[in-house]
Amino acid sequence: MIQTNYIVAIELSSSKVTGAVGIETINGIKIIATASTLVDGYISKGVVRNVDKTSEAIADIINRLEHDLTDNDGKEITIKRAYVSLAGLTMHSIQSKVTRTFDTYTKISAETISEMELENDALFQVPDGYSKVHVITQEYKVDGKTDHNPIGAPAMAIEGRYLNIVIKKQFLEQLNESFEQVDTVITDSFVAACMDADILLTKDARRNGCALVNIGAETTTVSIYNNDNLRMLKVLPLGSNNITRDLCAEQISYDAAEVIKITRGYKSQASETEPISNETANNIIRARTGEILQNVKYQIEESGEMIHNIIFTGGGSRLKNLSILLEEYLPNFNTSIVSDPQLAFECKPGVNTYGIFTTALYGLLNHGKENCCEETSNEPQPTTLFPENIMSGNDTPEEDTTTIANEEEEARREEEQRKKKEEEDRKKREEELKKKKKKEKEQALLNKIRGFGGLFKEFLQDATSEDEDDDINNEDD
Repeated sequence: MIQTNYIVAIELSSSKVTGAVGIETINGIKIIATASTLVDGYISKGVVRNVDKTSEAIADIINRLEHDLTDNDGKEITIKRAYVSLAGLTMHSIQSKVTRTFDTYTKISAETISEMELENDALFQVPDGYSKVHVITQEYKVDGKTDHNPIGAPAMAIEGRYLNIVIKKQFLEQLNESFEQVDTVITDSFVAACMDADILLTKDARRNGCALVNIGAETTTVSIYNNDNLRMLKVLPLGSNNITRDLCAEQISYDAAEVIKITRGYKSQASETEPISNETANNIIRARTGEILQNVKYQIEESGEMIHNIIFTGGGSRLKNLSILLEEYLPNFNTSIVSDPQLAFECKPGVNTYGIFTTALYGLLNHGKENCCEETSNEPQPTTLFPENIMSGNDTPEEDTTTIANEEEEARREEEQRKKKEEEDRKKREEELKKKKKKEKEQALLNKIRGFGGLFKEFLQDATSEDEDDDINNEDD
């Protein structure tokens, strides 16, 4: 029997926790279950603030997904693992460089490139309290010229440029604890902003240069692309909830403020029954949205990249008549609003994706490869009055029905051990590289000291010779 490969994706944002399950088909991923639950302050600016509440939300998502997964063939499907997106206010990018020089023209090998990547991993200075979660190789400079694939090129020098994405270590610990409390393993995690780009941006957009701006509830993520690579990632502590809170300050309820923000938007006429005037709502929306757009413009300028195209996505980008404000605050940019993914996903009839599905979930399903579920049969097993082993006198028991499941579990454990060994080997290579670099530095310093010693010795010899010459001259006098 062919094993169905279930991919489980879960995203934690400041407004809601969402989950989806997809299965691999010959046409790609088919979405077969979704679930969503609203967040009530226990996740703030994309960061887990209350582990217990977050665990409850994750458990609710998993239970609802499992309920929809259980089919009519007597099988119970249990979620054991999940792919998770990484986001939040503490996430940002830091650039780094690694250089190699040669005495003569040397052909760049794959080993050279691998050693440079390992050196970046080993020597990159992660800020205190942070963890590195992703590294992107941007490009190489071969004798000063950009080369995206330098293997085989002869060179005197090569420089590798890398973009390191870091996030607060505390956030990762709280995220892991939230999943551990519901006995669910995080199979792998991916940067949400990179998932957005994979789903929303075309190859031309990334190659020609653009900024992808995701306006969320409490944060706005700015990702800048050029020459087909991510150049900068920054998360701003500003989101569409700023508009809602300012509307609430006009003595109206949160729900009423959300309705005004979503349905009326900017420069739309208010109905007679609405509790706030058109002018007041427009002033608030303009001020808060303008604050976000001005900060986006500043981040683009700070990146140093020549960017003319800005693509907006996220819940905040659905603000009615946002295009008017884009023209006002970003007149020198080509702006567009995109919410539909570039990838097409098949969806099981009856599965709800409205208000649930995000580009990050799409991206997680697209990147996920390992099966995240276990199937258990609930069908009654056939019994006989005279089992074959008793009738034949054979003491060897029949193969238990759980043998296949055990074999799959054993295979999964072996795969985990293999990955663990690969990680240990990688760390060992990093340590060896560190020791090698340290030894080279010490040797270089020792050579320099020896060089100074030689010069000093020559200086003493010259000085002594001069003194002797002076003594001889004095004796002649």
